[in-house]
Amino acid sequence: MEHNKSPAEVVGGRRRVLLRDEAYQTIKEFLLTEESDEVLSERTLASRFKLGLAPVRSAVERLRAEGLLTAMMNSGLRLPEITAREILDFYEMRMVIEVHVVASLTGKLCDDQLKQLSAILDEQDICAETRNTNRYHQLDLDFHTTLAELHGNFEMIRTLQQMRDKMYRLSRRLHRIHPERLSLNAQQHRAIVDAIREGEVEKSRKCMQAHLAWGRAFTLDPNGRMGGDWQRLTVAAG
Repeated sequence: MEHNKSPAEVVGGRRRVLLRDEAYQTIKEFLLTEESDEVLSERTLASRFKLGLAPVRSAVERLRAEGLLTAMMNSGLRLPEITAREILDFYEMRMVIEVHVVASLTGKLCDDQLKQLSAILDEQDICAETRNTNRYHQLDLDFHTTLAELHGNFEMIRTLQQMRDKMYRLSRRLHRIHPERLSLNAQQHRAIVDAIREGEVEKSRKCMQAHLAWGRAFTLDPNGRMGGDWQRLTVAAG
């Protein structure tokens, strides 16, 4: 316990924690932003970001536990691929949770809660217009997380939070090659909120189903050969 340690030991311990957290955040941001297939090592990461080996080693262990780094046989570390099977499983889980969430919220949000969602939508529109993809991806996560938080089911919130890094990676995959799709994504979010505001339960369900199906189709096939017309998917969702 800290009261049994000298002031120097307490300060040193806190500094080590800060260095570990700094290394973790720095490396995680690099992995999620660059989405590179580069082979890495603890030494190259320490050198690149001017960090000590000890905090880097701690960060790597944490990132491996979270699935953001994988060890290659005698080859170092890399960001793992997200397979087609994982994408399908990911969207199936989101479909189960988020369609239920919007249906439960429909017609039940107060003005302040609707304004909270509208503020996210307004900033998304600006990011879509300026093609600020990095900020847009964060807002995309915020939109879906906020809906879950307004619903209030802790287990659903926790599940979506655990999926947050994968959501960010797949959002970047969806829009990196075709940033022009940001505006359509934002329109879909707005349609979901409009349905919630209007009290149209079936409409809100269909809009969320179509939104997730659209994202799934373009994530699996960024060139759109699988088909991802949102209006068609909205009708099909019924």
